[in-house]
Amino acid sequence: MHLPLLILIGLGVVLAGVPARAADGPQLVIEEPVFDFGTVEQGASVEHTFRVRNAGHAELRLDHVKTSCGCLAGLASAPDIPPGAEGRVNVVLDTARIAGHTTKVVTVYTNDPAAPSAGLALTGTVATDIVASPSPLYLGKLRRGETVEREIRVSPGRVDATYEVTTVEHTNPAVRTSLERLPDGSGQRIVVTLAPHMPLGRFNDQLVLRTTSPRQSSLAVSVFGSVEGDVVVLPPQITFGLARAGVTAERDLYIRNRGARPVVVTRVLAPDRIVSYQLDTLQEGQEYRLTLRLRAGLPLGKVESAVEIFTDHPDEGRLVVPLYAIVRDGGRRG
Repeated sequence: MHLPLLILIGLGVVLAGVPARAADGPQLVIEEPVFDFGTVEQGASVEHTFRVRNAGHAELRLDHVKTSCGCLAGLASAPDIPPGAEGRVNVVLDTARIAGHTTKVVTVYTNDPAAPSAGLALTGTVATDIVASPSPLYLGKLRRGETVEREIRVSPGRVDATYEVTTVEHTNPAVRTSLERLPDGSGQRIVVTLAPHMPLGRFNDQLVLRTTSPRQSSLAVSVFGSVEGDVVVLPPQITFGLARAGVTAERDLYIRNRGARPVVVTRVLAPDRIVSYQLDTLQEGQEYRLTLRLRAGLPLGKVESAVEIFTDHPDEGRLVVPLYAIVRDGGRRG
């Protein structure tokens, strides 16, 4: 198996820098955290079951299984694993929109204090006639009025293949494309340009590449990013992560003005049943701090909501910040 070094490091990092486990607590053991599925044709479904063992002396809880992309699905056989017993995490990978060598990771969150999260990886090669890279295409965080240009390289996915892209279709009028052959004959490139009149906020478009391949007559490539104005909220979303029931968690947001005109935060609309907040002025007209406190009495499970920030900016009067948390039992069992 040849797994990229960064992936191996990433799988180890989730277990580093965490408290030591108690002698009488749960102990997560995953003897084979990486599965190499070899080479499959694009469109095939790859399925694997990872074994998860509890080598500790208290019940091991699998709080949540999180996937790294929409092409993955992960499901634990049971949420609780008794001491000395074994559970399973079934992972399914849909390769319909994957080409070339790939590594996809699911993350398992547990109540083991020395391993609160652990990565499980599927790695291998997806064979196809034509490969478009990068896919998806991320244009980044752009300033309003900025013109951006990126390219997608199109190359054969098999030895001696001669298939190519004939046309590129899309629906967003602010996205423009041009198709060119590479001078060295190694393939083609699609130049993607974003017009400066793109409205504020996140955008997502899909390019449809029509090809000469009978098996792969079209490819879909997502193009996405965000356009920012004078007022920026950092971080762009509030994530409390795993929060224990009965314990108050706190996060800070910073509202910064990058324009020449002073900006005042006029109002904050937060979900009262989920968080309380405090707004502080760090520099009048330029920077504010919004402190959010997750309430202690929330029910167990996922929390998804949003905080709205209102300003007196003529074009950026309302900013919406997503809010996420997973509330789990604060007590110990076992």
